[in-house]
Amino acid sequence: MVIKPTISRRQAENIVSTKRSSVSRMFRWLFEKDPASLEKMELMYLPFYLFEVSVERAVKEKKASDSRRQNVILSVDGLLGHAVLFAERALEIERNPEKAAPVCDFAISLSDAAEIALDQYKGMLLEHGLRTRRYSHAKEISKGRKIHYPFWIGYLKKKKGYDFKALDAVSGEIQGVRMRRVFIKALKSLK
Repeated sequence: MVIKPTISRRQAENIVSTKRSSVSRMFRWLFEKDPASLEKMELMYLPFYLFEVSVERAVKEKKASDSRRQNVILSVDGLLGHAVLFAERALEIERNPEKAAPVCDFAISLSDAAEIALDQYKGMLLEHGLRTRRYSHAKEISKGRKIHYPFWIGYLKKKKGYDFKALDAVSGEIQGVRMRRVFIKALKSLK
């Protein structure tokens, strides 16, 4: 299943070339010495597994305690296995994906991805519970679905070499350091 991008190439080029760094003004001079210019922009589909996790949240009131069940959608990239929470937004399926866009293959198995998703989510629930004293428990995880999620990759030329920025082609958010390793592995696998 291939997810349809909502950000056009032109919008992606505009976002990548005009987005300011989140670096403070004090350190901005480091980056202004080596300004980057956008050389190329390409669409790439990365493999992800989608899981639905049933979570039971404990709710304590004055006299009685009850629990609420909630379903949370988790995604795990199919290359390195990083767990990512998806916003609860309907993803539109692409009927005729762009033929020229590279599609990366899955490198980890569905069972490994399910184990990673549940383990990392349980850790996040525990951390949240320790901070707020409201504990939740992940009860069960659904059988995963394979999807290919679109990202725009912008190749930047600098005085001292090349760099890239990855942009979520659905939400328009520039991806940070945590996903950088995933994109590097994806780019290596395509060459």
